[in-house]
Amino acid sequence: MFLSKVELFRDLPREDLERIAELAVERHYERGEYVFMEGQTREAIYFVEKGLIKVFKVDEEGREQIVNIIGPPQMFPHVGFFDNSPYPGTAEVLTPATLWSIRSTRLDELMTTNPQIMKRLMGIMGQRIRQLQSKLQELALFDAHQRVEALLRHFCEEYGHEETDGIHLKLPVTHTELAQMVGMSRESVNRIWNQLRRDGILDRKKDVWIVKREWAAR
Repeated sequence: MFLSKVELFRDLPREDLERIAELAVERHYERGEYVFMEGQTREAIYFVEKGLIKVFKVDEEGREQIVNIIGPPQMFPHVGFFDNSPYPGTAEVLTPATLWSIRSTRLDELMTTNPQIMKRLMGIMGQRIRQLQSKLQELALFDAHQRVEALLRHFCEEYGHEETDGIHLKLPVTHTELAQMVGMSRESVNRIWNQLRRDGILDRKKDVWIVKREWAAR
């Protein structure tokens, strides 16, 4: 059962998982489709079984700022529980995806009757806050090269697979999208990315990036 892999529901008794599964709806999306748009009424929480999702916000000048890249078995959005706030960003599918959705009202009811799920949610929210604080610190204190390196290490930790020749990353993220994640220009990201390749930290085989294991572990 996929939902048993989701941190929010991990280690729950089977009967609880079966009850949750009855609330969940399986949905399939293709690349470029939107799961929801910023400002829309928040109707559901989503759990990623397969694929990658880009969550972004658009500023008053129409510029896109990527907030996060989400993959299995994560949930999103991370805000708006127990209130009627709209979706805080837009979720766009980067690769063909299988998601499970649970209506927000049903999930709220489930958490109020199950302290274990509520406690787990508080832990996830605390972790999310720490991640955001770390990202803000990186943007404030790191130079351009350090920002790109920090993002690459984050990708290795979240989505990388260790192989004999290094950590393999298969992320369909463009340099423009990387730039939107670290508040830089695409040209700057291009220069730093190419420098990492010249330094032997990055290599590419077809559609897979290979990151030097010793560097990523620093």
